[in-house]
Amino acid sequence: MILERYILRNYIGPFLFSISVITFIFIMDFILRYISLFLEKGVEFHIVLQTFVLSLGHMFALIIPMAVLPATLMTFGNLASENEITAMKASGISLHRMILPGFIFAALLTAGMIYYNNHILPESNHKLLNLLIDINKKKPTIEIKENRFIDAFEGYKIYVRSKDDKTGRIADVQIFENDKNGNLIKTITAETGTLVYLESDHILRFELENAEIHEMPRGSDPSTYRRTVLKNYIKNIKDIDRSLKRSDRSYRGDREMNVEQMREKIESIRSDIVAVEGKMASLATAQIRNSFRLLDPAVRDSALADKSTGSPARDNRREGRLQAREYTDARRAGRPTAPPKDKISITRKALESQTEIKGSYFRQIDRYRVEIHKKYSIPFACMIFVLIGSPIAIRLGRSGMNMAVGLSILVFLVYYICLIGGEKLADRRILSPIIAMWVPNVIFGVAAAFLIRSATREQSVVRWRWANPFKFLKRA
Repeated sequence: MILERYILRNYIGPFLFSISVITFIFIMDFILRYISLFLEKGVEFHIVLQTFVLSLGHMFALIIPMAVLPATLMTFGNLASENEITAMKASGISLHRMILPGFIFAALLTAGMIYYNNHILPESNHKLLNLLIDINKKKPTIEIKENRFIDAFEGYKIYVRSKDDKTGRIADVQIFENDKNGNLIKTITAETGTLVYLESDHILRFELENAEIHEMPRGSDPSTYRRTVLKNYIKNIKDIDRSLKRSDRSYRGDREMNVEQMREKIESIRSDIVAVEGKMASLATAQIRNSFRLLDPAVRDSALADKSTGSPARDNRREGRLQAREYTDARRAGRPTAPPKDKISITRKALESQTEIKGSYFRQIDRYRVEIHKKYSIPFACMIFVLIGSPIAIRLGRSGMNMAVGLSILVFLVYYICLIGGEKLADRRILSPIIAMWVPNVIFGVAAAFLIRSATREQSVVRWRWANPFKFLKRA
């Protein structure tokens, strides 16, 4: 147990370092992705902090597995560079025993990540999406800027030549007021004024001096024009509440559900599929019955009547008789038959529509199944990465530590491409969700077995065998 504890202690530092570096990269991505949204909407700092904390939920679902591989490479690279691996081998300690502590550590991480993905991550994603929806609905922060037209107020366009942010004094003010159709109905100008924001009433007040109002009164002669000169004039623009309105959205997407919720959703969709299949069967049965009813002369004659007027229409009757006669003659001769084309077309379109609905239900089921298997396959990658990284670091020694970061990025990039590619193929129903989500683990597991076998036999990780073209000539 002393050896196992020693290796585990060596794991802690590199693992925490890897988590810190990868988390920093994800944080930079978060800032670049949402900074423009936060600035545009004028989001308060505590809301930004809450968004960041909730975003860590889906970040850690990838950060933890990603951190295992560089931690493994650095741990065993350090041991190999200090010749501790050589000392362990000289003491008769097998490679499997050296890898076992890291594998147990990864197994504990796997169990923790499965619980995390199934219970904590869905709630975190749900709260994050609710918050982002509320932020997007929030009215943007409006700042009156100098020498710029501001059209963020509904029904108004405002221009201010100069503005003092400390006192709120403004000069050379122009306010253009439009109706609901966007037509200009009033223009207000003023030499100077004061800008006041009444936060409790959500009103932006312009206290104007030496103002002029130019307008065309509604309902009057289009040539009528009115100009009003006022020494003091107050213009209030109402309903400019920019606060964040929080809401509680009950709907959950596939990434906002745990396994039990997704399984219940799948069962619900399966019942919808049964209902669609029943409707398709009833449509097909009704079409077959209507087709066989045409064998009855009385039904055939009544079908030829013009239903719209109640009197026979000559052209319709002629066409109907020809269709019915062809249908009856074909039935008597034993040839393949088909009902009249108009009914066939209607039934075919209805069946095609139901088939598309059924296909969409199956795609929904596959999407939920992909998410279920993803909650297990990604955590299992922790153990796979330990099995891959250990023999590589042991065989490469000091160089393995130096290339830990690059090799980790390469391996996880390939793994992530396989995972995303499998998810897309599963969503398109080309691959089964089980195969799509577990094939990357299987591929990397086989590669890990090969690497461990090579390291156990003291073979190079990659061996080149050059064929000697003169070997058989020498023997001769």
